[in-house]
Amino acid sequence: MNDNTITLAENQDKSTMEPENNKNNPSARAQEEYEKDLPIKHALERYLAAIRSIGTTANITLPHIAKWWISEVEKSRKNIEKHLPEKTEDNDWPKRFTLESAREFAEFSSAAREFNELREQKFTKVLTKSLFTQLFAEFDAFIGELLKAIYLKNDKLLKGISREISLSDLMEFDDINSVKISMLNKEIETFRRDSYIDQFSTLEKKFNIKLRKFSEWGMFVELSQRRNIFTHNGGAVSDQYLLVCEREGYKFENRPKIGEITDVTFEYFGSASRLLSKVGLMLAYTLWSKVFPHEISEIHTALNDTIFRCLQHKRWRFVAELSDFALSEPMRKNISEIDLRIRIINAAIGLKFSNLDDEAKKILNSVDWSASYRDFKLAILVIQEQYDEAIKIMKSIGKSGEIIRQPDYHTWPLFSKFREQPEFYDAYYEVYGEAFAERIETPKGAVEASAKSGKVSARKKTNSSITDITPSITSHKSAISKNKTKTTKVLKPKTSP
Repeated sequence: MNDNTITLAENQDKSTMEPENNKNNPSARAQEEYEKDLPIKHALERYLAAIRSIGTTANITLPHIAKWWISEVEKSRKNIEKHLPEKTEDNDWPKRFTLESAREFAEFSSAAREFNELREQKFTKVLTKSLFTQLFAEFDAFIGELLKAIYLKNDKLLKGISREISLSDLMEFDDINSVKISMLNKEIETFRRDSYIDQFSTLEKKFNIKLRKFSEWGMFVELSQRRNIFTHNGGAVSDQYLLVCEREGYKFENRPKIGEITDVTFEYFGSASRLLSKVGLMLAYTLWSKVFPHEISEIHTALNDTIFRCLQHKRWRFVAELSDFALSEPMRKNISEIDLRIRIINAAIGLKFSNLDDEAKKILNSVDWSASYRDFKLAILVIQEQYDEAIKIMKSIGKSGEIIRQPDYHTWPLFSKFREQPEFYDAYYEVYGEAFAERIETPKGAVEASAKSGKVSARKKTNSSITDITPSITSHKSAISKNKTKTTKVLKPKTSP
């Protein structure tokens, strides 16, 4: 994606009336005001959460349905076999046999029909296809919300909408703001009727930017075309499916024949959910940086926060696949040194936990860490699983480093494997004077679990809790503000990741 910029009006429309049900709800008003500041980020957060929910639904339900189906088939098989005569000398059932009573025959017939019906049903395939098409329903909704967020925050774009409206329709609106919203909704609805190829082409022309120059574009088109044949052609391959996919650069491993029925395997579904997440994220941050270049600091902080949250949700492969975009030149433009290094560390975590150790090592080696904060050196050692050296750095950092603070040992996914080492808990106790503990609030009161440490046997019980401590590693703005003079000492990367 190129790095051209355009200057648009920044005057946000302030005339939107507050929803009636939020007038007396301070928390709802506060959330609305917060989202007004970063509407693109919050539109993306809702989209990624929806895609993750669909994936979680698949992970939970598909194995249960498969298990249920196997169990039911086994029950039907046993119901059939109890009516069968003894096996022949060839250890096989006789080809023809007679049942003694009408009741036995009725029971056998019922069991046989049930068995055949179960064998013909494709429960997991039906659900997988439904969840697959739902991914695109969420993508469509996200596109609308993303465009609405951009237009409402930029008066010049909003005024550029040109649509006809009759005087009678105009008189139905209460104020000019209602007219704006109505016209914008119609504009977005018209936009969403186009194919994804046409949608991306339209956005490229409108914002003078390249949106289809990424390696997975052909795969994205194939996903969307497969959705189309599921929806409109019963899953049968059409000539249009083949034509569009190949025209847009998709390479078939085994080119299907026209009329062949396609399917969605669990692996394919997982790849689809990650790619649709990535396309949505790339689109959001590319348009955000293009239309609102003055918000570059907020953009970098938001992207780091998005990656961090995905790591917390253990979306390792998604973060790994996202690293090429997150560390591309356009996404590194005007980024602070500390934000860049946090992004590299978090990208390396995704690669490491996806068993892509060589790729993780590659991006870590792209930067000179020798003059960096000890906090970063600790992160490198942990990723490299050099735990003995990591313990030494952890102790030297003490209670609060330049970046790492006590909550981060609990919440940063970087430390998930580090916390499996017994030495970690001894070091934690030595640094903070208390055992590593997690506290959970239950209806019957708080329950606290502490990690066993050789240095804690004689400790007094403490009421300390981490429940109200928020993660700090996502942005570290407070740490940066207190150490501005130190931040400038961090070396710049020697090469691009």
